[in-house]
Amino acid sequence: MSHAAGDVRVHEYGLKKPYNAAPIGYCAFALTLFVYSMYMAGATVPISSTPAVGMGLALFYGGLIQFLAGLFELRIGNNFKALLFCSYSGYWFGLSTLYATSFFAGTTTGATDLSITYKALGVYYLGWTIFTLLMLIACIRSNVLLVVFFFFLLLTYILLTASYFLLWDQNLSRAGGAIGIVTSLILWYIGFASFMIKGENAYFELPMFKLPTNLGTDLTGESAVEVRVQKP
Repeated sequence: MSHAAGDVRVHEYGLKKPYNAAPIGYCAFALTLFVYSMYMAGATVPISSTPAVGMGLALFYGGLIQFLAGLFELRIGNNFKALLFCSYSGYWFGLSTLYATSFFAGTTTGATDLSITYKALGVYYLGWTIFTLLMLIACIRSNVLLVVFFFFLLLTYILLTASYFLLWDQNLSRAGGAIGIVTSLILWYIGFASFMIKGENAYFELPMFKLPTNLGTDLTGESAVEVRVQKP
């Protein structure tokens, strides 16, 4: 039976396995973003279809599971990943709640002025656009893939923000959804790159293309506990 020793799980056979919640958080974000972006791009489904079908996924996987991953990262002192996972889980929680409440309101009180709804969603996405820009700036010294991810996520939010402010311009929505699909694929790569360890659970590793830095901590690679374990 395994038991906890500080931040490290000591399993039977004497193997020490540090917590690594990052792959869970990345994959939760990636899958939820992929499904939502498919709807926004009108891929396989009419673009007029409501993405409310994917809001259960947003609530539990992109929301709850990603939030728990953020708490684990906060527990081991990885503040960047904790900010990333907890914040964007809040995005999915908020988005799923908006769709749930708008659906409930539409079925009980009748149709409302859609222009107000679209502009309200524009404000919502504008806030996340600003936040994503700040995250892009914060990760600029981490690795190439994370910088590329936040850049594409920023483009996705910019297009969706503009689409809603223009009363849901479908061409901008399609463009935002298409870029969102690409963004989710990049994030899936990051998730499995942080999970696959050659000689332990995989035959090869996926490169992360780390950027040169003089900092003693790694924002996106090994977690804080992994760094502590490797020190003598």
